[in-house]
Amino acid sequence: MKAIFPGSFDPIHEGHINIIKKASLLFEKLYVIVSINLEKKEQGDIFERTKIVKAICADINPMIEVLTNDNRLTSELAKELGANYIIRGLRNNNDLKYEMELAFANKKLNNNLETIFFIADYGLTEISSTLLKQINQLKK
Repeated sequence: MKAIFPGSFDPIHEGHINIIKKASLLFEKLYVIVSINLEKKEQGDIFERTKIVKAICADINPMIEVLTNDNRLTSELAKELGANYIIRGLRNNNDLKYEMELAFANKKLNNNLETIFFIADYGLTEISSTLLKQINQLKK
């Protein structure tokens, strides 16, 4: 079984890493897909983000492959990679509503695609990449 875990990972944080570790135990192949989030105005260089995520994932599990999404739909990318599962992380009720809409849309675009939700371990869900990025910018 193959799965994809798409995200902007801008920046990647402990919650993402925790979910990657959990998902890598369940699937024969896990593709971590570094993408551009069209809803986020300022993002770090996608190739730099991919490089960072690759370095982190190399220490987790050799069956993880990190790819850069060149603006393809997630449902199409999953089909191209032979993945029938999308991994998504949940932090709270707001995430659940958004992620359910996304899951329904992906299922409509690719009927063979199922979304599996993971919750990061306690203490790793309070901070988002957006908030972490803002904190890092203020520290400079």
